[in-house]
Amino acid sequence: MSITVFDSQSFLEQAIDRKPPVLPPDTPLKVAIAAMTQARASCILIAFERQLIGIFTERDVVKITASEIPLAGLIIAEVMTEKPIAISLDKAGNIFRILSILRSAKIRHLPVTDNSGNLLGAITGESIRQILKPGDLLQMRRAEEIMTAEVRIASTNTSVLEVAKQMATERKSCIVICNECDNKNQKPVGIITERDIVKFQATGLDFAGTRAAAAMSFPLMPLQAKATLWEAHQFMQDHHIRRLVVVDDGGYLAGIVTQSSLLHALDPVEMHANVELLQETVAENILELKKVNEQLQKEALRRTEIEEQLRLLNENLEEQIKLRTLELINTNSQLKKEIQDRATAEAEVRRLNTELEQRVRERTVQLGASNQELQQEISDRKLLEEKLHFSETKVRAVFEAMTDIVLVLNIHGNIEVLPTNTAAVYEPDCDLVSLTVEHFFDDDNPDDWWMLVQQVLETQQTLNFDYSLTVGDREIWFSACISLFSKDAVIWVARNISARKLAESALCKKNVELAHTLEELKRTQQELIQSEKMAALGQLIAGVAHEINSPLGAIRSSVQNIADFWAEQLHQLPIFFKQLSPERQQDFFAMLYNSSKETDNLSSKEKRQLKKLLQRQLESEKIDDADSLACTLLDIGICNNLERFLPLLKDSASPNILQTAYEFATVQKSTKNIVTATDRAAKIVFALKSYSRYDQSGSKAIANITDGIDTVLTLYHYQIKHGVEVVRNYVNDLPSMLCYPDELNQVWTNLLHNALQAMGNKGLLKIEVKHQDNAISVSITDSGPGIPPEIMPRIFEPFFTTKPPGEGSGLGLDIVHKIIKKHQGKLQVESVPGQTKFTVSLPIEITETNN
Repeated sequence: MSITVFDSQSFLEQAIDRKPPVLPPDTPLKVAIAAMTQARASCILIAFERQLIGIFTERDVVKITASEIPLAGLIIAEVMTEKPIAISLDKAGNIFRILSILRSAKIRHLPVTDNSGNLLGAITGESIRQILKPGDLLQMRRAEEIMTAEVRIASTNTSVLEVAKQMATERKSCIVICNECDNKNQKPVGIITERDIVKFQATGLDFAGTRAAAAMSFPLMPLQAKATLWEAHQFMQDHHIRRLVVVDDGGYLAGIVTQSSLLHALDPVEMHANVELLQETVAENILELKKVNEQLQKEALRRTEIEEQLRLLNENLEEQIKLRTLELINTNSQLKKEIQDRATAEAEVRRLNTELEQRVRERTVQLGASNQELQQEISDRKLLEEKLHFSETKVRAVFEAMTDIVLVLNIHGNIEVLPTNTAAVYEPDCDLVSLTVEHFFDDDNPDDWWMLVQQVLETQQTLNFDYSLTVGDREIWFSACISLFSKDAVIWVARNISARKLAESALCKKNVELAHTLEELKRTQQELIQSEKMAALGQLIAGVAHEINSPLGAIRSSVQNIADFWAEQLHQLPIFFKQLSPERQQDFFAMLYNSSKETDNLSSKEKRQLKKLLQRQLESEKIDDADSLACTLLDIGICNNLERFLPLLKDSASPNILQTAYEFATVQKSTKNIVTATDRAAKIVFALKSYSRYDQSGSKAIANITDGIDTVLTLYHYQIKHGVEVVRNYVNDLPSMLCYPDELNQVWTNLLHNALQAMGNKGLLKIEVKHQDNAISVSITDSGPGIPPEIMPRIFEPFFTTKPPGEGSGLGLDIVHKIIKKHQGKLQVESVPGQTKFTVSLPIEITETNN
């Protein structure tokens, strides 16, 4: 009998989960869901100072998800179930009462407290199921008997949000996911439970955009309908799950078994009846066992008497056996000794026979080995003689085919000439072998060849060198190789290389000519680049002249205004200041201070709004000619704080003071215009100077890519300002690079010039500079009509142009391509109608190569 029958109180203690997740009420909802997921719990208890105040379950998460309530900013106290059903441990009774409470209240979590209301733990269907034993299920029922046949299903294409809404609406703890098929037969492929919804919330899943097929628990582990309830319980226990999908023999959906289904199988009333019946049966069996026990005791007494008699007989029999055994042992000892002596003699005979046979075999093997060695030696000698004959024939054939001079020289000065076929390549009247041998003994020979022979003998390393012999008016060159022949002799092999020497001489002359031609090509290329730069500068010169004339005109006009002011006011200013009272002098200088503030940056709309505001303030103060006075104050720079100057404006001498202050303000603005114009002219001159400069040294320098692009944009300002919107997108902290700055400026000039011409100087010009993969990428995009696909393959060909005669040489993009290649970079072009993009990629570190 299991613990469920005899100790239900102990069963109840085991069913309490002593460490459920407990959080304070001010916990953020996202943190609570994450804690529920991490603890793999189906609920979280909310407590304050160990007092239970609420509960938050997986079903609550499903409701929040179905209602699409955002989690950010929510705390768990706002969504928990307040005052949940709980039970005190001393009032819990037994496990049957707990099961009745869970079933009648239709809940799955029952918090447990002590007498003071302090939280002890919780009892759930899972905690009860985990301590079940086979004896607890008094009837071995099948899954098909207790399963829920009405199962809520969804297709694999349903969104997770729709599944959550279906759970919340129908108050179901899970939805079975099935493939699309007929309505009667559904094959389950997965399942989504309340715990899955909690996990999805913790991971921030997109409920509306995620299909059920991507989020469901897969692969599905179904339970056969014929399986027992204990098998279902064990399956849940092994796989840590709380629900099992039940399928029939064909694999089609039949129903679902949950923890609640298993607990419903444990009907307390039925179990009490079974317990009482078992107790009655046990009582009857105990009475019958007592009767049988008395009979067994009588039988045991009779058996004891018989055993005593048998013991006495056994003792007599044992004594007789001992005597007979001693006699047999003595006889057996004598027989063993005789057998042992005979065995010893037989072993010695066998040993001697074996030793003799071993000696015969060893001698036979020795004689056979000697005979075989002798036959092998005779065979080896015959084979060696054949190889020597073949080698001699082969060496003779090799020497007859060789046309080289081959000599064998020893340390004693002896020279042996090996017979080679030198006559096949040399003139009959020219004995080069004899000339070579004579050269060894020629005292006038500047080359001491015997020292070379001695060097090879000492170092035992092969020596190669070239030498020449003079025959008549000709010089014949040889390539000699001296290698070790024996410990006191070397072999000398010399080959005629006169033809190779002539070819090398001709090749050297050709290399010199090619180097000279390459230098001419480089000089021509540099002149062509400079010419192209000057041509582009000639096209820019009219715009640059206009850009310089504009600031010069502004300077001239501002200087004239200042001169006129001092000519008119120089003698009037002392009189003006004498007539001013101390209060009006302070107001006058305050106006001049306000006029020094920048107001030119205001738009026309902003100036009109400020003028209307000043006019309304003046009219509210009943000051005459408010409209004209507001314009004057705005020109002086008084936009606010009008109350400071109201006493001055109400003074009868205010017109004269305001006019003088206005003229001073005009002088200050003229001064600012001069500074701005000079800065603009200096910037244009600097850009023109930087562009026209050419570095003749041809060496690389450290430069910033964006500085060169901005210089070219400054030169094209006149063409740009009449209808081109320039968008610069430069990354911060762009590194400088080692490059040819003047040549790169030509690249930017050609690309920007082509872009402006393609747009007709009207449109959007976008320049993007970024740093990626140890390289700097520059993209220039225009909004022109684009490059036709039929001419795209030819745009980098020299002298190819689509411009009218006189407007282009067709060398611009060819020069750009060569300069980028010189920098070991890449040039790419993408063009569609309305957008053409040239992308230049330059490595930050350029390796040294021969261009």
